[in-house]
Amino acid sequence: MTNSHEKSVLVLGAGELGLPVLRAMSQKAQQNTQTKISVLLRSEAAYADSGARKTRLDALEKWGIGVVVGDLQAQSIDELSECFRPFDAVINCSGFVGGPGTQRKITQAVLNAGVARYFPWQFGVDYDVVGKGSGQQVWDEQLEVRALLRAQTATEWVIVSTGMFTSYLFEPSFGVVDEARRTVYGLGSWDYALTLTTPDDIGTLTAEIFFHQPLLRNEIVYIAGDTLTWRALADLMQKRWGGEMTRQLLDNEKLREDVRNNPDDVAAKYRLAFARPDGVAWNKADTFNAQQGIETTTAAQWLTDNYARSEY
Repeated sequence: MTNSHEKSVLVLGAGELGLPVLRAMSQKAQQNTQTKISVLLRSEAAYADSGARKTRLDALEKWGIGVVVGDLQAQSIDELSECFRPFDAVINCSGFVGGPGTQRKITQAVLNAGVARYFPWQFGVDYDVVGKGSGQQVWDEQLEVRALLRAQTATEWVIVSTGMFTSYLFEPSFGVVDEARRTVYGLGSWDYALTLTTPDDIGTLTAEIFFHQPLLRNEIVYIAGDTLTWRALADLMQKRWGGEMTRQLLDNEKLREDVRNNPDDVAAKYRLAFARPDGVAWNKADTFNAQQGIETTTAAQWLTDNYARSEY
């Protein structure tokens, strides 16, 4: 795609990340009237006439976003290719909900359709550094997606590496920040770090990356809201909670044992996958947002902004 002023863009999904991406893309598209943004929704979401889904449709209409009906899980590669073919670019915000193999299927459909530019669902860690066998099987598939993209030249691609969604770090189900017990669990080593970014910041930065001139092609772009060690997280929660608190380190042996004993526990697999010295964190000063002077939300700011709506 050589002409950045003539684009039809399809965003896959309108969930936790899809909505912020759609909002930011629509705002950027308003500066470029020849860019048309559409979203792929399943039929039950596309034709909703009440409730939260109808509210979402109203927002999409207000933003000037077209709706395309499709099903990433149910449709075949050929069917999805037909759906994708009219578009110059696809931004994949579908997440992992489709189950094993879905991201490979979507990527193959994008390539078969001859889409000029693709932002795959890689809004996470540095999968090249992490490699296979991290303990989180869906991460292995992300490497296979990268291999598909790198094995061809017809479709240009951009990967946006974001680290963990900020809110997930503080989810009780993740098992790291335990409000009830005033406990923070370090993963692997207190000196290991992780990078965090909020979906709103990811949406804003994805749009900035998409429209950046000169056009970014066939590269990994790193962004970050914050990068902090597990020790710094414990310090942050100490400041937030005040008084007595417990810091407990879960070493890799303990984390592997948790996965063996609870093979269906997704959070246990994520705790093991994030307990590493590399691949899940990068220096915020080196990121696209820092280089472009774009402010992003730190962990401390997220806690302050969400304090009234959570137990923190």
